[in-house]
Amino acid sequence: MMKFRFRRQGTDPQREKIKQELFAFNKTVEHGFPHQPSALAFDPRLQLMAIGTKSGAIKIYGAPGVEFTGLHKDTTAVTQMHFLPGQGRLLSLLDDNTIHLWELVAGPPRELGGVKKEGVVSLNEVGSYSLPGRPGIESCSATRVTVLLLLKSCDLLCIGTEGGGVYFLELPRLLLKDNLTLPQDQITQSLPDDYRCGKSLGPVESLQEHPQQSGKILIGYSRGLVVLWDLNARHADQLFLGKQQLESLVWERSGSLFVSSHNDGGYSVWSVTSGNACNPQPVSSTIPYGPFPCKAINKILWRTTQAGK
Repeated sequence: MMKFRFRRQGTDPQREKIKQELFAFNKTVEHGFPHQPSALAFDPRLQLMAIGTKSGAIKIYGAPGVEFTGLHKDTTAVTQMHFLPGQGRLLSLLDDNTIHLWELVAGPPRELGGVKKEGVVSLNEVGSYSLPGRPGIESCSATRVTVLLLLKSCDLLCIGTEGGGVYFLELPRLLLKDNLTLPQDQITQSLPDDYRCGKSLGPVESLQEHPQQSGKILIGYSRGLVVLWDLNARHADQLFLGKQQLESLVWERSGSLFVSSHNDGGYSVWSVTSGNACNPQPVSSTIPYGPFPCKAINKILWRTTQAGK
């Protein structure tokens, strides 16, 4: 008589374990353009490009085969990035209002086949910072970061905020310089009464360092006011009383002129002179696709060719 053995229905724990080991998904390498890019930065000295994503990832690309990946602890969108040129360091601003400092770090040397080789370079987060709230103000929107400016000296980061304040962070320690903080109230006190009208200047929309004089910074507020601030002397050199909502600022190479772009599709050219502390009118204003208001000019650049035009 022949007997047949039939396997019982059900799961075999040992079999399931082997299946998990065989078919488990493990990410071993990652190449190509990242998913959902949200920020970009470039280091002209080291020829590195960084791309931040909406999921909080950072990819750095160099020469063919040079590629580094970093991931913030929180899956929050990267909104801005800035290289510290030539240092292998990168600043990132996240949508949760935190600033992070990344660094390309070489690991310890290793021996391979009796030959000593350099350690593997990796992208590591070495610090983070979040602006504290202002005393007496419950909402954190006042210190929400709107714009970052890395000074050419690479030792100071200027931070413009939604509440109109400008803060300064020492690099690479990420240490707040309280003695340099510029609250909006300090600027408002020096404005003419007819311009002030008891209104807020609005968020800081643009920060631009003077191309020829270090320590002098253009600060543009959304309501239209532009201030040339002397960081060393701690006072305003000039006030430019713009009345149209501001979108961006850019210097002319010599530092004698700058351009402001606005939400009505126009732009204005302003003259920087040492004799006039308050400029109520620009040198020229135009709406290139006007004369009626158009879409905002969110970004404007001023480039000089080799011929000087």
